[in-house]
Order: sequence, then C-alpha cells, then structure tokens
Amino acid sequence: MLNDFRQFQFAFARYLRDPLSAPLPEGVDASDAAMCTQEMVNHLHDVLVPAFPLTQALLGDDVWELSVRLFLKAGVSHAPWVSTVQRAFVDHVCHSPEMHHLPAWLQDLAHFEWLQSAISTTPVTWSAFDSQGDVMQHPVVLNPTHVEAAYEWPVHTIDTDHLPDDMQTTYVSVFRDADDHVHVLESSVFRGQLLDLLNDGQTGAQAFDVLARWLSHPDPKAFAQEGALLMAQLQHEGIVLGTRL
Repeated sequence: MLNDFRQFQFAFARYLRDPLSAPLPEGVDASDAAMCTQEMVNHLHDVLVPAFPLTQALLGDDVWELSVRLFLKAGVSHAPWVSTVQRAFVDHVCHSPEMHHLPAWLQDLAHFEWLQSAISTTPVTWSAFDSQGDVMQHPVVLNPTHVEAAYEWPVHTIDTDHLPDDMQTTYVSVFRDADDHVHVLESSVFRGQLLDLLNDGQTGAQAFDVLARWLSHPDPKAFAQEGALLMAQLQHEGIVLGTRL
C-alpha cells in the first residue's frame, strides 16, 4: 500500500512538472491537476522575479513563463531556500539545451542579476577596522560582501532600452555598503589581482611590490606611488574599508 502511494506521488509529480509529456495518474481530475501545475509555476515565478526583474522584462511575459515552466520540467531537486532555487535557475539558463535559443547575452545577464540579489541578501559579519589607518603600510579590511566578476558581455549596460550588439569582456566589482545599497563598478584584471593580494593579508605597499614584479615594471617606486592613489580610490568606493585593528 505504501509503495503504491509513493509510486502515485512520483507519477503525479512528474505530471505536474511536465503535463505535456507525462501521463496523468489514474483517478486524478485533469482540471484539478492543471490548477496545481499553474500554482507551482506561480510560486516559482514569485521566487524568481525578485532576483531577475530585468531578465523577465526583456524576455516578456510569455517567454518568461515558458522559461519558468521549462525550469520546473527539469525537475532537479533543490534545497527549499529561495537563494538556492535562484542559483539553480541561473544554471538552468546557462546549461539547459532548451534555453540556448535565447539571446547569447542572457546567460551572463542572469548570473549578473543573481549575483546582485545574492549580495543584497546574504548575511555577513562586518569586521572592525580603522578608517584612518595607512592602507599602504598595514593589512586592510575588505568589504565582506565584495565580489569580482567577469563576463563575456557588458552586462552592466544592459537594460530595456539598450541591448548589446557585440561581445565585450567585462569586469565588475559588486558589493553592498553598510546601508545595504548594492553597488556595481567597472573593474579590471589588475584590480582583481590587487584585491586578491590584499585579501591574502598583504599591505598596499607589499601588494604593489608583487604586482610590479609580475609586470616587470621599470620603476617600482613610482608604481607604488600610483598605487597609493588607487588604494585611496578603493577606500572611497567602499571596497577597502580601512586597516585591521
């Protein structure tokens, strides 16, 4: 009896995810099942829209709902947390063959929107720091929400009035400030390498000394002086918070 009920549950779940292909279990009313499917789609819609407002707007209501239904059809089990489902939707957009007919930049845009949403909601611990400390001479404290990301398309310029024509390698810094506002700034490979060194505990001076050697810079002293300006800029932006206590 228990095995029969479990088999019924699995069969009904398969139908709800893919009513066009899976058979309707015996004894289930088709109109009731259709209502259940629509409720599942509506729930997924409510989970996904806050993280992907621009993706939804650019796809339009019909294609967006089809994308949600295809995500439901995929039937991959996810932990019942909103952030996990949203991240799984990005994987679906990027890897599902059924989504590859959509614009090529959509994969990057979906990840970019998810990243901003994740940064805006993920709890973090803000470490104490000295905002007046010398960031060139002491290890620094970085914004704990900061993420460097690289894309093949200029995702930060995409909106409902502007779509990219050509691929353009794009680097961005994404982070949340103490007032919970999310910021997106243009970045570069160089900035990313610098921030990696700072995150490893290097002082500003040490980090620029390493970078000067990597780049075979002819004047490391002048390079470090220029670096002090970049460190001040990073602190002004809110990526470098100050020095460690």
